[in-house]
Amino acid sequence: MDMIKNILVKEIEQINQQEGRDGKPRFNSEFAREHRYLCLAMFVGYFAVIAVMYPVPYMGLLAFWGFTAFVLFMFAMLLIEIKPVYRFEDIGVLDLRVCYNGEWYFTRTLSAQTTQELFNEPSISMVLKVRMQEIIANKGEIDFYDVYDLAYAKGLSNSPTTVAALS
Repeated sequence: MDMIKNILVKEIEQINQQEGRDGKPRFNSEFAREHRYLCLAMFVGYFAVIAVMYPVPYMGLLAFWGFTAFVLFMFAMLLIEIKPVYRFEDIGVLDLRVCYNGEWYFTRTLSAQTTQELFNEPSISMVLKVRMQEIIANKGEIDFYDVYDLAYAKGLSNSPTTVAALS
């Protein structure tokens, strides 16, 4: 395992710990408080469907209880929150995992401490450090994907072996 990966993994573990990212479902009533009109609209829609179902002869008591159970189940699902665990292996991977944990690596900025650690690491080439400084100068920050792309891009002139050879 190389030093860039070690430094990034350490930062990711720190973020996971600080934000309580463990991938476990938890009850969170915040949704009902923040989106009270959506919840109210859901229950108004429930009563509207019940009003339509009630006079129809082929919709019986079983359909009513089934629909009620479905609405309650869906409301309970809205109150469950899952904070996915960030992992180094997910950086740059575009598959179904993106639906679960998003593309966090594009939006999460490296901390100043981690960025400084990357600059101070002697085993990281000067070419990579210069490119990181250019990104910081242009964007004002550097995120996980920027570092990953610079260090691990395949087939480009900035792959780790080429970067090491250039320095």
